[in-house]
Amino acid sequence: MKAYKFQILVAAIMATLAFPACQKEAFVEEDTPADAHEGCYSLTLEASKENPGGAGNNEATKALSLTTGTPDRLNAYWRTGEQVAVYLGGTLLGMLDATPNGTDPTRATLSGSLTTVAGVTQGAQLTLLFPRADWDYTGQDGTAPGETDQLATQYDYASATVTVASVDTGNQTITTTSGAAFQNQQSVYRFGFQFNGEPLSVKTFSVSSDHNKLVTSRSYSGGWTSTYGSLSVSQATATTELLYLSIRNENDNTAEADKFSFYVISGNNALYLGEKDIPGDKLGNGKFVSAQSISMTKSDLARSGTATEVW
Repeated sequence: MKAYKFQILVAAIMATLAFPACQKEAFVEEDTPADAHEGCYSLTLEASKENPGGAGNNEATKALSLTTGTPDRLNAYWRTGEQVAVYLGGTLLGMLDATPNGTDPTRATLSGSLTTVAGVTQGAQLTLLFPRADWDYTGQDGTAPGETDQLATQYDYASATVTVASVDTGNQTITTTSGAAFQNQQSVYRFGFQFNGEPLSVKTFSVSSDHNKLVTSRSYSGGWTSTYGSLSVSQATATTELLYLSIRNENDNTAEADKFSFYVISGNNALYLGEKDIPGDKLGNGKFVSAQSISMTKSDLARSGTATEVW
């Protein structure tokens, strides 16, 4: 699978022209540390990317649209106003806004004004994170991918690392080296549940892994680290439609299958249990995995008219 290729350009323009809210400070020598000027540095990146492939072998990033066919396909492109967070270590420097190419929405200009440049010097490594600054997989609603839907706007994470080539304290611009490559940080899964061979109406469901490596959130502590647990999807109204979930599974042992366990609450509030083996070739990031007929068993929890106290 090809990584996204990015060519990094420098916007050598005055911050007062590009971002009126920033006031240009007095001229200083070129070797003045960047952190002498807070909040007035502009950064512009020219970004290009390739469209994803078919089901089971997909790069699913940026705005998404689902095309049904053989196989189904997630189409990725840039949408005006999408944002990319810029980090130095664990410090959020600012956000870049996307302006798609008018004739080719797989290409876009990312530009913005950094709210802080403390510590940004030549050779510093900046991390770019799409589509938002918080890296969190909880709270998904299961809706199908669409350019303004939750999956694309909140949970379709991709990241890249760029190196600072120079900091122009006179024009207040940051130059980065070329060759940034965004990589997907999870896969998109599509689930359908059945009971006795019929579609099951689902109000909520949760999924966990035998290896307990499903990521619920990520934070920075000397590097990006993950918190593991189960993921849940909740629907406002119970549905028999297929449900979608963005999953980062850090079980990277592709030599053996993983196993997902599911707990489903149906439209009539009954509990159903089920399992699904995930083949090793479906593990990893940047894939579109479809499991449309997961067989579920109705839980046989005994009901009693008396209460039992447990000490």
